[in-house]
Amino acid sequence: MNLIENLLTLHRVDSQVRALRTRVTSAKVYFDAQERQLALLDKQKFELETQIKQLKAVLHGLELDQTTAQERVERLRAELNTSTNDRQYKAVLNEMKVLENQKDDIVKRAVEEMNRVEETQRRLEVHAATIVERTKVRELAKAKLDECMKDVGERLAELESERTRAADLVPDRERKVFDKVAEETEGEAMAEVMIVDLRHREFACGACNIEVPFETYAKLSSSGNSLIQCKACTRILFLQESSKAGAMSEKEKAEKPKRAKATAAVNTSGGLEQDSPEAIARDKAKFEKTRKL
Repeated sequence: MNLIENLLTLHRVDSQVRALRTRVTSAKVYFDAQERQLALLDKQKFELETQIKQLKAVLHGLELDQTTAQERVERLRAELNTSTNDRQYKAVLNEMKVLENQKDDIVKRAVEEMNRVEETQRRLEVHAATIVERTKVRELAKAKLDECMKDVGERLAELESERTRAADLVPDRERKVFDKVAEETEGEAMAEVMIVDLRHREFACGACNIEVPFETYAKLSSSGNSLIQCKACTRILFLQESSKAGAMSEKEKAEKPKRAKATAAVNTSGGLEQDSPEAIARDKAKFEKTRKL
C-alpha cells in the first residue's frame, strides 16, 4: 500500500474513533452539566439556609430589645407612681414615651423580619423541590453515561488499537501533518479531488470546492506517495480509483486519433490497402503478366 492508501485507512479508523469519542464526550458533558447545576443549587440552598439563620438571629435580637424596653417601661411606671415632684414626674413620663416609640419601631422591624423569614423559607422550599428534580435528572444522565461507556467502551478500545496500527504505517512527518489537520478540521483530514471538467483540466477540492491545479491532479494520478494539501482548507488531497480510471480512459481517447493517423501513415508509406483502386490495378497487372508467361 502506498502513502495515500495508508492515510485513507488511518482517516477511516480515526473518523470512527472520533465518532465514538464524541458520543461518550457528549454524554459526559451532559452529566457534568447536571453535576454543576446540582452543585450550584446546593450552594444556593446553603446560602438561603444561612440567610434564614441570620434573619432569625436579628428577629431574636429585636424580641430581646422589645422585652428589655417593656421591662424598663414597667419600672418607669412604678417610679411614676412614686414620684415626689412635678419635675421627676415629667422626666419619667418623657422617658416612657421614648420607650413606647422605640417599642413601636421594634415591633415594626420585627414584623418586617418575620415576613422576610417567611419569604425566604418559601424560597428555600421551592429550591429544595428543584434540587429533588435536578437530582433525578442527574441520575438519568449518570445512567446514560454508564450505558454509553458500556456500549462503546470495548469497541472504542478495539478501534484505538487499530488506529495505532494504521498510524504506524504512516511516516512520522506525514502522520504529524495528518494529526494536525484532523484536529483543525474535527476529523475531516482528507478531501477527494473532484473532476469538474477533465478535458479543460478543471478540478476542485471536495471539501471547500476551491480550484485544484492540474499539476496536483497529475501528481496524484501518477503517484500515491505524495502528500499534497489543499491550499485553502489544508486538507490532504487524494484521488478515488474511479477518477484515476476515468483519467486513463480520457487519455486513451485522446491518443486513439494519434494511433489512427500513425497507422494511416504506415499504410501510405509501406503499402496500399487491399480494397483501394491502386491495389486492384496492381493485382490485375500481375495477373496479366502471369497469364502471358
